[in-house]
Amino acid sequence: MRVPALLIVLGLLMWVAAGSAVGQSGGATPSTGKAPIAYSIELNATIDPATQKWIDKALKEAADKRATIAIIRMDTPGGLDSSMRDMIKHIIAAPMPVVVYVYPEGSRAASAGLYITESADVAAMAPQTNIGSATPINGNGQDIGKTLGRKIRNDAAAYVRALAGAHGRNADLAEKMVRSAVNVPASEALDQHLIDIVATNQQDLLRQLDGFKVKGPKAQTLHTANLSIVKRDMPFQYDLLELLVNPTIAYLLLTAGFAGIAFELFNPGIVAPGALGAVALVLGLFGTSQLPVNAAGVVLLLVALVLFVLELKITSHGVLGIAGVIALAAGGLLLFNTDNSAFEISVPVVIFTAAALGGLTLFAVSKALEARRRRVHTGWEELVGRIGEVRVPINPAGQVFVQGALWRARASDDSASFAIGEKVRVDSVDGLTLFVSAAPADLEGKEIEGGEPAWQSS
Repeated sequence: MRVPALLIVLGLLMWVAAGSAVGQSGGATPSTGKAPIAYSIELNATIDPATQKWIDKALKEAADKRATIAIIRMDTPGGLDSSMRDMIKHIIAAPMPVVVYVYPEGSRAASAGLYITESADVAAMAPQTNIGSATPINGNGQDIGKTLGRKIRNDAAAYVRALAGAHGRNADLAEKMVRSAVNVPASEALDQHLIDIVATNQQDLLRQLDGFKVKGPKAQTLHTANLSIVKRDMPFQYDLLELLVNPTIAYLLLTAGFAGIAFELFNPGIVAPGALGAVALVLGLFGTSQLPVNAAGVVLLLVALVLFVLELKITSHGVLGIAGVIALAAGGLLLFNTDNSAFEISVPVVIFTAAALGGLTLFAVSKALEARRRRVHTGWEELVGRIGEVRVPINPAGQVFVQGALWRARASDDSASFAIGEKVRVDSVDGLTLFVSAAPADLEGKEIEGGEPAWQSS
């Protein structure tokens, strides 16, 4: 069962990583004949490896279809710096003019969205949208202080100035959005020349773009009056990839994978936990490989796994299990270094997951200890300590009636003998022979080990 499941998952991952659309399932509206088109691309998500791959593919599709312009319909809270810069490179390298359009109304171009907007040949926004708040922060959503913070802010400010200035836009306002987290609505962005157009919809956008003079590397006059819009939404495979590269989802998949495989190792033959755990682990590793990872987080996750395994093997009264919970939580919080609050791991989820896994481990340990202390209730071991009645005189061998059956018996002390009707206690068992000794003189109220009656009349 495990091999086919893993093959299916690996095939799915190869399909997702390849980024090949199946049958235009992403919602493209086919163009007719050789009529000029505007290729409209959806970007309604965080900026991450999934959306970066999607924009790269979509711009190549636009070039293959010889689109007059490409429109990126964007609504984003920001994302990873590395994915943002790669996306900008593809926008700049595209052979046709690229319009970044913050759309629909109510959308935003926050953080990384500012840089992407300023990298476009035409920057446009819908009414009731906003742009800005692009100050770099660390993975915990806090300001980066001291020398490192200054270096990162200076680099980001210079980058956005270069993008805005190259297209004749307000580089000073763009820099303020980086250094002071300034955020402005579409109307103000237009008034201060941070963007080029405010349009209510894509038809209005094309109308205003007709005759627009593009500034920068692709300087030209646009002719968009007769363009038909080919809409291209992000296909399911990129939605799936975006789910896998989410830090919280990747952490949960890794944790579930470790837990499932560990359960299978301690309970061989069940199959399902091991197979599902292997699938979850592969998916978690795939998502993790797309993200910036801290070595300390990886080490802590491995330490947590080892501690949980040792807790099941060693009686530590929960000390190793508690240490494993702490290591698992700390490892999750330190695992990814995304440098963006819009793309960070969920602290409550990490703590809850660590506590839940630790609780299950401690529960399993407590049940194991309870089973060890409990008196055996099956097999010959349960006869030890039981009280029986002599049915055939023991001298040195005879028979006793114990637990509803007649057993061959010998005296534990070769010099001892027992007459019919006497009560004896089972000391040990050898094959089908019980070794017995004299029962306590007063049986009433007495109990044997395990809290069960010492003898009940047959």
